[in-house]
Amino acid sequence: MAPPDLVLHNGRIITLDRGSRVAQALAVRGERIVAVGEAAAVVPLAAPGTRVVDLAGRAVLPGLFDAHPHVDREGLKHRGGIPIAGLCSVGEIVDAVRAAARSARPGEWIVLMPMGSPPHDYVSRPDQLADGRFPDRHDLDAVAPDNPVYIRAVWGWWSRRPFPSVASSRALALAGVTRDTPAPHNVEIVRDARGEPTGVFLERNFVPVLEYTLFRALPRFTQDDRVASVRLGAAAYTAAGTTACFEGHGLTPALVRAYREVHARGELTLRMHTPLSVPSAVHDDARLVELFRHQAGVAGGRGLGDDWLRVEGLTLGGTADTRVAELVASGYPYEQWAGHFYQAMGHARFVRLATEAARLGLRVSCIVSRDLEYALSAYEAVDREVPIRDRRWVVVHVNEAGADQLRRMKALGVVATATPGFLYMAGDRYGLDALGDRGVPLRQLLDAGVPVALGTDGVPCSMLWTLWQALARWDGDATRRLGESGLGREQALRLAAQTGHLLTWSEDRRGALEAGRDADLVVLDGDPLTCPEDELADLPVVMTVVGGRVVYERTAPGTRYA
Repeated sequence: MAPPDLVLHNGRIITLDRGSRVAQALAVRGERIVAVGEAAAVVPLAAPGTRVVDLAGRAVLPGLFDAHPHVDREGLKHRGGIPIAGLCSVGEIVDAVRAAARSARPGEWIVLMPMGSPPHDYVSRPDQLADGRFPDRHDLDAVAPDNPVYIRAVWGWWSRRPFPSVASSRALALAGVTRDTPAPHNVEIVRDARGEPTGVFLERNFVPVLEYTLFRALPRFTQDDRVASVRLGAAAYTAAGTTACFEGHGLTPALVRAYREVHARGELTLRMHTPLSVPSAVHDDARLVELFRHQAGVAGGRGLGDDWLRVEGLTLGGTADTRVAELVASGYPYEQWAGHFYQAMGHARFVRLATEAARLGLRVSCIVSRDLEYALSAYEAVDREVPIRDRRWVVVHVNEAGADQLRRMKALGVVATATPGFLYMAGDRYGLDALGDRGVPLRQLLDAGVPVALGTDGVPCSMLWTLWQALARWDGDATRRLGESGLGREQALRLAAQTGHLLTWSEDRRGALEAGRDADLVVLDGDPLTCPEDELADLPVVMTVVGGRVVYERTAPGTRYA
């Protein structure tokens, strides 16, 4: 037998196998794990050329699985404008604009990223700035008179409402905004005492519409931006210990193309399994069904792709704001920050379209944040026409579920995804603060036998933070727990590292550290099973390995070559 390429020893190998075994050492050859067990049995397998890593007590566990990441959106933060994170006053923000104006051509747009700092401290109120106010058009005009300037609003799911953006006078003129301009849906145009626009806009749509309405002239993300966003986003997620993802919202063809380009260059550092996003707000049913027939050739059955990138099924349906859907659809096929097409449709339409998808062998994922019953009853209607109980249809963002709904989910064989991070800003997320311990019901799903995988939604992009939140259920707004999780540490870890592989049909190959399985693993500087709960979120990631390939390494812990 050929010697291993990598041996990890002198640590705690948390296997998450059926026996919950904790081993001392692990060996990898090629893409697979070849041995797990006592150091005395594993270390001697090393040969000249084998990399041998002394873990010095560190923990190794299966790579983390993010069931709702928005990987490209994380990367897009580096392409969305001049960063101003951490600037706490109008003067500091204006200085950043002044510096940008020095190198900008006359008439060139100066676009800045949102005010405040990720992941949870974006600015939504004027008192968050030292001046007690937002910058306005006069502030921007004074330092960049020859350029249109725009400070972007935050993508809604990153922050609390309202989401401020600021435009200079030249930007307002290009947008055609005057004292008589009506405000778009759920947007406030802030005006001064004379009724003139101040340049400040306050958006209350979680999917911002200003760049689809008044500010269509703003420079748009290009395909090169999309490709860079995938590469940068994947690097950020693997640095956080994530090895595999399921993009629950689905991706547009442009984003799938970007993933393919990054993968072809050998720069994709995590496994991505994604449905296709359906432009249901743009096309009528006949056109969509025709589209499904074409998409089934790529995304039907188990989909098309390889172990690193696979396209399977559709994301369809939703009870979101139909007016926002109409506005966003006006920019089709442009997807701005989203990476997916916006969806909102009535129940009857959803049943019709989902039934056609089922007939074509297309698995459906549905965002159910506001209304689990919407998707659950639709899936049951589809199942009466085309059996789906062995197809693992997905309900995404399960925030609440009653006992009868849990029973029906189990009967349908659905897989649920949940985002414990929503609890952190519970007052602004679906009324989760009022639901208390009934919000994001992980314990109830498990007790009902419904498989549930955790996702970050990219806020932040750390599954370790999400793991902590699944246990702590901490509402950062109210500074209190929203009930007890009822989860043991290992149970929560399995939700973060193991269950998601059911979404990708790979549960027999990944999610546990056993000989013969794919070598997807993460090394942590601390033990997630025994460390204090409040340290879980910040456990340092030392190394991330996907398919036997080291895709991230912070420091080399005691490396030698045998």
